[in-house]
Amino acid sequence: MRVIAVAKALQRKGHEVKVLAGDKQVSVIKDHHLDVIELPPIPKIDFPIGILAGTDSERQEDMMARMKEVFQPVAEAEKESVSVEKPDVMLCGNFTGPLAAKTFHIPCAMVLLQPHGKKTTDFMTRRLSKGHAFDFLNAANLLIMEGMPELSGDSDPELSGAGFAAIKDKIRFTGPLLAEPPENLPGQEELKARHTGNNELPLAYVTIGGGTPLIGEDFLALVLKAFRQLAGVNGVISTGLAIDPDRLAGCDPPDNVFIRGFVPGTELIKAGDVTVFHGGSSTLMTCIACGKPAVVVPSMAEQEDNGDVLAQNRAGIVLDKKGLTSTALAEAVKKILHEHSFRDNAQRLKKLGEKYGGAPAAAAMVEELAGKGGTL
Repeated sequence: MRVIAVAKALQRKGHEVKVLAGDKQVSVIKDHHLDVIELPPIPKIDFPIGILAGTDSERQEDMMARMKEVFQPVAEAEKESVSVEKPDVMLCGNFTGPLAAKTFHIPCAMVLLQPHGKKTTDFMTRRLSKGHAFDFLNAANLLIMEGMPELSGDSDPELSGAGFAAIKDKIRFTGPLLAEPPENLPGQEELKARHTGNNELPLAYVTIGGGTPLIGEDFLALVLKAFRQLAGVNGVISTGLAIDPDRLAGCDPPDNVFIRGFVPGTELIKAGDVTVFHGGSSTLMTCIACGKPAVVVPSMAEQEDNGDVLAQNRAGIVLDKKGLTSTALAEAVKKILHEHSFRDNAQRLKKLGEKYGGAPAAAAMVEELAGKGGTL
């Protein structure tokens, strides 16, 4: 959604914006009132559970081989679209876009996630250091990085070394990039009432699925058991794609829990007093943008680094998924709700992120880039 955030900021400034997208992305982008150029059908790649979590090089090579099956038709569609639309500037969130822009001599800005620790940068280095894997980074004129250099953890804030030195001068940090800025939403009490019917009790928002079926019913059962130990706390649990909605009827949630499929995540994080999630970058940035603390239960290396951002800043608690109990989860939620320092530190991170300007600042960068190579 970080690319959508910048695209919407450009649209608000009066620029014509078209988004090349396919499959499930189309309806999401149209919901944001952006024009869509639809991609042709792309091969569906089945990623076995755990392929992203391990460090085994053979598994990672398997992942990259599967991804290449998707990249090729996307790259061809991009070039065809660019030749027809003739844009003045390209804003890209995928690997192949900058290469298409370079082919047609069009200025290009690429939006990237900030790595928050050595585990993530090591994984990126293994993925990007072979063959021509850096070509797409070198092809971009500008690298817009969602994040803040102060939160780089034990990784280099500019990703220098291991082949990144050539592109570090192109990097510009923006803080969180959200399609729906939290300040445009109603206040916390109104949002609590909207999603739970009660604006007086503390609210814990739990997102257990995201966009991939990596978690499932075992974790949901643990979360429900934890909420049975959280009397006086309401919970909204979003399952995403982790669990088929038809299977939720048998979950027997306690009276203080509302189970949903997909929900407006920014609304729930702003409504909540604490978020429980697995450490995905988008949810991390939304927590920072809303100034809300979290409990993080990572499933892979990148998520561990993301969780450390909150833990090291005393704006969250990280729990080991292996051997996790419902009591440990409930106690972590209680600790954050009862110790106001977590909330205060989350607000401090929010102010740090605001310093970098967010999507409006990124849009201004794209405008400047377009001015050097044409008009947007």
